[in-house]
Amino acid sequence: MTHYFDPSATDDDLLRAIRRDGSERAFGILYDRHTPRAYQTAWRILGGSQADAEDAIQEAWVRATASLDSRRSDAEFGAWFRSIVAHVAIDIVRKQQRLELDADIDAALDENEESNERLDLESAIASLPAGYRAVLVLHDIEGYTHEEIGTRLGITAGTSKGQLFKARRAVRARLAPRIEERT
Repeated sequence: MTHYFDPSATDDDLLRAIRRDGSERAFGILYDRHTPRAYQTAWRILGGSQADAEDAIQEAWVRATASLDSRRSDAEFGAWFRSIVAHVAIDIVRKQQRLELDADIDAALDENEESNERLDLESAIASLPAGYRAVLVLHDIEGYTHEEIGTRLGITAGTSKGQLFKARRAVRARLAPRIEERT
């Protein structure tokens, strides 16, 4: 049975249609509604890699549709889906062996230093080592607690707090105007 869905239909109505009928129209609306923000999450965690972010989104949709029946009904769909995206993005970083949670951030930033150019916020975040970037994005952008981040990344809440402090410091340093020293 084909149903027409208005783009203003609630996520719950769309999810019921997907579960009940496998409605492609309902899935299309849900996809269009939630993919842009989820893509931003993946893109940030993956350091600005468009190809990796697209792969993460595709894998996240596969996982989300496969686990719709196990989703808590009181969970807001967009937040639930972004948590899957974050998990997939972190898995990609781990597979690429870039998730170094105790890397020397100052040395890593020196390697990425661009000559006398001010960076925008996205570039500053992308320039962070993957572990710092993951903690910063999950905490400051997605709103996860340090305990939740610790569980996702396999670290303690204290380590998450330390990584966040260093990541914020590094982003501030990258965004600050450079003052040329006069000798």
